[in-house]
Amino acid sequence: MNIFFRAFEIEDAEFINALRDNEDMESRIGGNKRFVSLARERKWIEDIIYGDYKDKIHLAICENGSKDIIGYLSISEIDHFNKSCLLSGIKLDLEFSKKGYGIQAFILILRYVFEQLGMERCTSICLEDHLVMKKIMERVGFKIEGLLRHSLFKNGTFQNQYLFSILKEDYFERKKKLQ
Repeated sequence: MNIFFRAFEIEDAEFINALRDNEDMESRIGGNKRFVSLARERKWIEDIIYGDYKDKIHLAICENGSKDIIGYLSISEIDHFNKSCLLSGIKLDLEFSKKGYGIQAFILILRYVFEQLGMERCTSICLEDHLVMKKIMERVGFKIEGLLRHSLFKNGTFQNQYLFSILKEDYFERKKKLQ
């Protein structure tokens, strides 16, 4: 792996805020565009750093040999009773997006989800027309469960989103094939 995860630092706010301003990236991901001040971004990161959340995790993505943030991802809706969670987002600086780091980030986070958190099921969604993300998710072992029709109003129109899931058994089967 050429990347690793670390906890957020306050200094990551500027990088994360700049990612939010990238119109191309924002148009391809789920959720709606939010205008967030740098001060609000810092507060959000402080809340993550000092909060004791049991139902969500945010992680900075870094290249090996550097602690500089190149992207981030999150897991939310962590249900320790039912052993399920939602891989709720990944953002990677476009400079690093064609190096295979997205796939590596998915592999690392799934390792954490199934081997550390002990989850049984992880779900995720992506826009129907985000073919790169769809391909990445299928490559790491996610399976399409269905199409959520008109589930998001974005870019001036209602968008469809794929609902994906990966079970612990799918993860370990895919892990064997990737080794």
